[in-house]
Amino acid sequence: MTVSGSGDPVDRAAIEALCQAMCGVVTGDLSLRLHTDSADLSVQKLALMANFMLETAQRAVERSRTYAAALDNVQRVARLEAWRLTRPEGEIVPIGQVCGLPECDGEALRGIGWFLDRVGGGQRERVERLFDGPGGTAEWPGNTAGTWFRTEVSASSGDDEGGGHLVITQDISERHRAAEEIRYLAEHDPLTGLANRRRLISCLDAALDPARIETQKFAVHVIDIDRFKTVNDLYGHTTGDRVLIELAACLRGEVREHDMIARSGGDEFVVVQNGISTELDASRLAERLIGAVGERLATSEAAAVSTTVSIGIALAPDDGATAEALLSHADMALGQVKSASRNGFAFFNTEINDAQLARRRMEADLRGACGRDEISVQYQPQLDIVSGRIVGFEALARWRRNNRDISPAVFIPIAEETGSIIEIGSFVLREACREAAGWRAPLRVAVNISVIQIKHGQLPALVEQVLGETGLDPARLELEVTESLLLADAGAATDALARIRALGVTISLDDFGTGYSSLAMLRMFPFDKIKLDRSFVADLGRVDEAEAIVLAVLGLGRALDLSVVAEGVETAAQAEMLRMAGCALLQGYLIGRPAPMAQFDQIVGRAAGVPLTGDTAVRA
Repeated sequence: MTVSGSGDPVDRAAIEALCQAMCGVVTGDLSLRLHTDSADLSVQKLALMANFMLETAQRAVERSRTYAAALDNVQRVARLEAWRLTRPEGEIVPIGQVCGLPECDGEALRGIGWFLDRVGGGQRERVERLFDGPGGTAEWPGNTAGTWFRTEVSASSGDDEGGGHLVITQDISERHRAAEEIRYLAEHDPLTGLANRRRLISCLDAALDPARIETQKFAVHVIDIDRFKTVNDLYGHTTGDRVLIELAACLRGEVREHDMIARSGGDEFVVVQNGISTELDASRLAERLIGAVGERLATSEAAAVSTTVSIGIALAPDDGATAEALLSHADMALGQVKSASRNGFAFFNTEINDAQLARRRMEADLRGACGRDEISVQYQPQLDIVSGRIVGFEALARWRRNNRDISPAVFIPIAEETGSIIEIGSFVLREACREAAGWRAPLRVAVNISVIQIKHGQLPALVEQVLGETGLDPARLELEVTESLLLADAGAATDALARIRALGVTISLDDFGTGYSSLAMLRMFPFDKIKLDRSFVADLGRVDEAEAIVLAVLGLGRALDLSVVAEGVETAAQAEMLRMAGCALLQGYLIGRPAPMAQFDQIVGRAAGVPLTGDTAVRA
């Protein structure tokens, strides 16, 4: 056979064979390649062109599959799924993998019912409205607990049949959980799981809304663990944290479901008691909490130190129209309990407010009191009962404010809390050393040191500077420290005291026997002297155990080669019992009351060698 316009014959058999071979492509096998043995150039060209088209198609299909796989992978990693909803027939056209797509046995899937069935939390109608009009975006909970999704629906008009909607849904469960956790941490204490101060303030502000407070009264209980700082100092912060967790668990068990518990900071907790009728309701809860906490903490690791709480109560709206006012007033009431006996509760009242204002004025007046010459130093003598001679004095700070003497028991704690003790302590040290350097007899002078001065970090340098300025022999200076100083920061305290002792200064342990670990203190630092607390001296002759304790302390002093000074000696009988027990050094009103140094000029002048009679000591 020849082709029209050409005299060359055409290899029909070869062409037929190629056509038969091409039938394999119908099955989708694009890897098929045509071969011919025909010498006909037209047939050979036909085979080459067919093979080129097959190879091109095969590569296109492979790229398409690669892109589809990549799309599936992207959708899997991004937790995305996409599909199209055609209009008007409502056919679903998946784009990649689609979760929850039902089986349709080869038929086209129509409608969005299958998708809406995945929506939980009462959000079905809101999601369904996305398919009305131009579309939109919505986040919704799945019908499986803990799942959340974000769907974006956009209208398209590219179809010849009338357009439709492109639907992209992302699984945002992990992001939602992370956001919830961040929100939780922002409003809760991580240690106890209770609400934190931020959430507490928010809830109090809401409760104080005028529309609600008219019909619902409530009480704010501010709760503080007694002596909690000592727990941390003695047992460590890990034990302290466990005590806080125990207290939180106890509070949860005692309050009602609609009451609120918060940890506002440190060892301070707050209970908001909703729906009270009278003050009596708040009193009953406070009493119940004190009892329950006492029982709970009695079994804790820190039971030897702290098993009680103090509670301050403010009533809303009478005691404050804002959250901060209520908390501040409850905290004032708490301060009253803490300054009294602890382990109790008190309600805020105007007297407390007046007392707090007076305290704040005192705090302000203490600043610069030394510069205004309001702080002075008085001296109390110490007697060697064997020789009958005065061997030293203790320097004591005194404050005269507005022509009125303020008790050291009042202003010293305030000075320590506000930091004014740094200025006052430096003044007393410098004044005592200057005074002692001018005495005609080489007597010792003792100065009390505050834990705040140690924390300030400049005490060793200050002592060295003052000794240099005044010319006082370091052996004549004695610094008295309490256990609380060492407990606050044992490392810093012992280092500072060691540097001071290296100057030749004597270090004594004050108020010995009243702390939680007096014996342990003697192991922490090589003290030169211990001072027996006045409470044991006061009980001599009245409490049988007092004499045994005094004898034990004196024996301990002899065993460790430490001098022992008995404080608070007020009667001749006490002095005689101490002398018989072997205590040589006495201090107290019997020996002499604290007074300006001018009153002791005669004693200082005779102390080097003239015996001091008991009568003279008392008059001093």
